[in-house]
Amino acid sequence: MKLINRIISMVLCILMVSAMACLVVSAKTIFPVGDWDLEKINNNTEFEVDAYNGTASSVSTLHYFNDIPITSIGTHAFNGNTTLTSIKLNSTISYIQNYAFLNCSNLTTVRFEGEVTLIAMCAFAGCSSLSSINLEDTFITTVSNSSFKNCDALEEISLPSTVTVIESEAFAYCDSLSKITIPASVTSIDENVFKDSNNVVIYCYENSTAHIYAENNSIEYVLIDETPVETYILGDADGDEYVSVLDATTIQLVIASKLEDTDGRISIRGDVNRDETLSVMDATNIQRYLAGNDVEYDIEGVYEY
Repeated sequence: MKLINRIISMVLCILMVSAMACLVVSAKTIFPVGDWDLEKINNNTEFEVDAYNGTASSVSTLHYFNDIPITSIGTHAFNGNTTLTSIKLNSTISYIQNYAFLNCSNLTTVRFEGEVTLIAMCAFAGCSSLSSINLEDTFITTVSNSSFKNCDALEEISLPSTVTVIESEAFAYCDSLSKITIPASVTSIDENVFKDSNNVVIYCYENSTAHIYAENNSIEYVLIDETPVETYILGDADGDEYVSVLDATTIQLVIASKLEDTDGRISIRGDVNRDETLSVMDATNIQRYLAGNDVEYDIEGVYEY
């Protein structure tokens, strides 16, 4: 019965795609750029990815074309792509439209570099291999209808504090989903969000909408401490969760007073020799570490603020 429900669910998604396609009445003006087809949007001030025609398994989106930013992954842009295994959505991307990655069955990893504010209906539905996607790196306010339906490999997900609404079947038929962290900002959760995702455990705050939802729907839950511990990676001066040459550059900019360390956290993360002073030596030690040299400091170690 569950298999039948899954098939019916995906057929409905496909029918919805077809119905939407029939509504297109005006011809598009497409700009081919290598493996990409782009379309101008928002009064010609931005580009949207209309289609990706390449066969690469690992893909990074373009930033600009003709000095115009590429801000959106359009409807159906990667729909049914079975060669794609990982994608990095670069810093200009803000919108992921309906069905953008529908049935990309071998897609395992999605990485956000910019301020993504929209992940629309069925955007990642049917991505059965998807196991790594950090929604906390986004600024979405809604987890849209069926956006992660049938993501069988997805085991754990944390929603950003910008989310207020979780729509119908957002995480339906996710067999492996065993942990979802829902912030107190969420005020609306549809009844069928976790349809046939029978292993899910909701991590939530006491008396929050998610807490009440879990109790009302007999879903296992764990209450989160109101003051979660914040951690950082030693050497990750710029706070992007990776130690790279950009961290050494960030330290140098702070030392030269060309970058302001407003909350003091750059100094904490970049002080790799732990002498409580951000210095050129910290930048040098990061560069030596990245070059494969032995250093006496615990660069990439995880610490509490």
